[in-house]
Amino acid sequence: MVAIFCMKSGLTKSIPLELGETVAKRWYVDSCLPQVFETVSEWRQKTGLHGVILHEDDARPHTAKTVNEFLAENRVEPYQNPPYSPDLSPCDIFLFAKLKNQLRGIRLDDAMLNALEQAIDSLTKADFKNCFDD
Repeated sequence: MVAIFCMKSGLTKSIPLELGETVAKRWYVDSCLPQVFETVSEWRQKTGLHGVILHEDDARPHTAKTVNEFLAENRVEPYQNPPYSPDLSPCDIFLFAKLKNQLRGIRLDDAMLNALEQAIDSLTKADFKNCFDD
């Protein structure tokens, strides 16, 4: 599994999980989000994380108290999804559908990670912008 974060300008960060590892709140807070926030802060040197809204699904690791506290400490606002709203994320609708077609049949290993990088690299800035525009 790979956690993928993007903005209108393109891919922010992709973070693969180790084989057999699951998305848990500790991994999300201790490993995943700090990498994403560091990348975003480097890109936005004047504003850092100020004004960043994190849109994620309602999976338990994303809604845990620990995660919400971490977001608050970093001044990152979680986007509030309506109750039980599957497939509401632009990435679910746009990005993952495009990538899934290119990655069909490839198992999660180095070859898949390379194929994922190539698939993401094939997307244009306009593709990412369209992902977030209404």
